Amino acid sequence: MIEQELVEAYFESNGFLVRKGSSSVVPTKSGLKKRAEILPVITVMNPRVFQNDSFLNLRLFSADLKKIRSAQVATLGWGNSSFSVASLSSDVQVQKFFKTEVDRARIEECFSSNPEWQTGESAESLKILVVPALPQGIDRLQKLMDHFKSYGLDGVLTLGSILENLLRLSKPSLQYDGHHVLQTLRLVKAYGLSKDPQLEIFQEE
Repeated sequence: MIEQELVEAYFESNGFLVRKGSSSVVPTKSGLKKRAEILPVITVMNPRVFQNDSFLNLRLFSADLKKIRSAQVATLGWGNSSFSVASLSSDVQVQKFFKTEVDRARIEECFSSNPEWQTGESAESLKILVVPALPQGIDRLQKLMDHFKSYGLDGVLTLGSILENLLRLSKPSLQYDGHHVLQTLRLVKAYGLSKDPQLEIFQEE
């Protein structure tokens, strides 16, 4: 799944050690599917940080990575869920997506079946979920964050934030052997098909 490769490259590019874990499959509520798609999980550890920041917000951004010591990271992406392009422009569709795809049972099953990084403080590992998108409206976003917190999650990252960070970090002059995702982003930047997000304010009129 391409999203999982992006997540792995994201943490590695930001200085984390990454270990792939097992995956879990849990029943869905829908009668259309007997079982949900596999939800992959990786375990990450930042050797430059001594402990997780206890004051992290549930909604995480790339700037928060420097406050994370260790975490289990599950990926709910386009490839293993019912997410669609229409959901990107509709808070109602995003809410419907999460109501269908995420519940307490799936989250608990996902993280309980994957070992944490054995560093002596593994009990403090954060449980982070990567999602395709989040609602734009403040009220809907807060309601969703409350649900996530009640499921035992410590953090939520979006694929948009991950892609933005990888584009910032990728260099057209460097080779990324073994990382097909990073090689692709390198080519995108080398051919001028993407600009750094901060440069978008200088668009030609």
